[in-house]
Amino acid sequence: MQNPRSLRCRIPAVLLSLAVVAHAEMRDLASPDGLVHFQLSTDGEGHLLYSVVQGGQLRLEPARAGVILDDGDLGAKVTVGEPRNRSIAEVFPWRGNKTLATNICRAYAISMRTPTAGDWVLETRVFNDGVGFRYVIPVMGARRIHGESTGWRLPKDSTVWYQTDTVNYEGVYQSCSAEKIPLEKEAQGKKQPVHLGMPVTLAYSDGTFGLINEAALYRYSGMTLRPQGDAKLGAAFEDDSNGWDHNGPIVSPWRVIVLAKDLNALVNSDVIASLCDPPDPKLFPAGINTPWLRPGKAPCTWMVFGNDGAQWDRQKWFVDAAAATGCEYLLVDGGWQTAKWGWLKDGGDLWGRAAELCRYAAERNVGILLWHAYPDGRDDGPGLTTVEAREKLFQNCQKAGVKGVKIDFFDSESRAVVDAYEDLMRRAAQHQLMVNFHGANKPTGEMRTWPNVMTREGIREQEYVLWGALSLQHYGALPFTRMAAGHGDFLPGYVQPRFLRNTTSIFQMASVLVFSTPFLCWPDNPEAYLNSPLLQFIRTVPVTWEETRILPGSVIGETVIMARRKGAEWYVAVLNCRAEARTLDLDLSSLGLAGKEWTLYRDGPTPPACQIEARSKPSADGRLSVPLRAGGGFMAHIYPPKEYGGWK
Repeated sequence: MQNPRSLRCRIPAVLLSLAVVAHAEMRDLASPDGLVHFQLSTDGEGHLLYSVVQGGQLRLEPARAGVILDDGDLGAKVTVGEPRNRSIAEVFPWRGNKTLATNICRAYAISMRTPTAGDWVLETRVFNDGVGFRYVIPVMGARRIHGESTGWRLPKDSTVWYQTDTVNYEGVYQSCSAEKIPLEKEAQGKKQPVHLGMPVTLAYSDGTFGLINEAALYRYSGMTLRPQGDAKLGAAFEDDSNGWDHNGPIVSPWRVIVLAKDLNALVNSDVIASLCDPPDPKLFPAGINTPWLRPGKAPCTWMVFGNDGAQWDRQKWFVDAAAATGCEYLLVDGGWQTAKWGWLKDGGDLWGRAAELCRYAAERNVGILLWHAYPDGRDDGPGLTTVEAREKLFQNCQKAGVKGVKIDFFDSESRAVVDAYEDLMRRAAQHQLMVNFHGANKPTGEMRTWPNVMTREGIREQEYVLWGALSLQHYGALPFTRMAAGHGDFLPGYVQPRFLRNTTSIFQMASVLVFSTPFLCWPDNPEAYLNSPLLQFIRTVPVTWEETRILPGSVIGETVIMARRKGAEWYVAVLNCRAEARTLDLDLSSLGLAGKEWTLYRDGPTPPACQIEARSKPSADGRLSVPLRAGGGFMAHIYPPKEYGGWK
């Protein structure tokens, strides 16, 4: 095998593109299979440039890279050293789409020297399906980071799927050509600059895909992308627009692009997780499979009654309903920490009642999670902005028997808030508490390092359905944008007609499969589930999987056809994210139907009716014609024949 340090680009189309910008010897860093290349050069001003090539096609055109400190831009007038490299090949446990993830890449360290700032290192990992790079600056003492000169130049003929809410990442996904990403948006009667909240998905003209995100966001400010016109994006740090202080060596998050031949490869990529450190065995002796990390489903008190769901006389009813609907948990959401909404009715003690509820729930094999706000000054309880408040909460939770916490309203990814996230994850783990972050930023692979993070928001989810409809296109984009980067608490699975909006009963149930997460919260009233013909599915649907496939016919923003496997059983979900009825012809032969039975779930002739065809035999060729309503859905549950004991 040729030494990667001596590699030079031999792809004519790429050389032509780089000829106008390369003023130094190129460094070409290849993936294990030799198809993905991370290329470094400098422009006419001596500034560091990078580009990404896959199979001879430019996926990211040459753009600047660098961190800006008091001493200046580390990418300016840079001297690029020879790369040192090593191979990484590992398989590690995962939770969600699959049970095992694969990390196979070439890791490179390239020494850099900048006249004003001295020596630093660009670390790069080149995978067969993507690239990650980060800045490592071995300076000691206090410094100020003013931002980055890092940019992204997208192919002009690519389509970009993006959202523009960078406060809590709850924007609606939309698409346009890379050249037409808007620079401004109208908000409250004023024009404001547009920033893109990652992940951002690219649909290339040859039918392949890319996804831009960051990984391992710790001790740094969270990054958004500022459109600059002409298919260019620049790094922005909106919550630390004037920079932030840092003490000690600087290690930036990884700047990541995932590259996928199709939507199935995009959803199954392990690049982001692979760029994150494994869990600390002192906190998680069995890693992601540590026994107190138990996935499951839960009703949510706030989704049913708002803050009034915290009334004490409703809590044991909620526990009983959780047990009756097959849930492992109850999420006691906002309102329980004050007398205002009835938790302390008739003079009860705050933590005494929490302990009483935990005991009652444990007798019914239900665990309790409690909600808490992050900021101070709210009327529904104190905040968690100090380490003392965090430690007090977690000690009380552990003493009472609480299994986890939902922490809400961060609404920032400043350096201070990013540090708070990490401290909360660590302290929660020390007290054996699972975590659900809400009002949160994007996922960056933290669930590998901190497997007690069971899910997070950072997504425009079905809480919004309480007040109106989500766009069908948004449903169809999310599996290949936000959900491709990490778990999302989407609140799928309404059953009451008034909440179906522009969807159907089976669309909602299929969403439970598509938007699966290890801690899944049901959005509707538990009584509605108990009186639904879909109750058996609701009780038994898994929330973690051994395998996930995106099947042919899926189109981002329009059609989702997903199959998930748990043991010997497959669940197939179809979402018609178009406003017109149509018929899809499915080929499920690849799922191994021989000797199996299936139960089919279809929308009925008029909403909200549904049709369930139980325990029938699959067709010999695995083909199935599926009529779909506008905003309609379909499900198939495929399983070995079941026998039950009794008389023979």
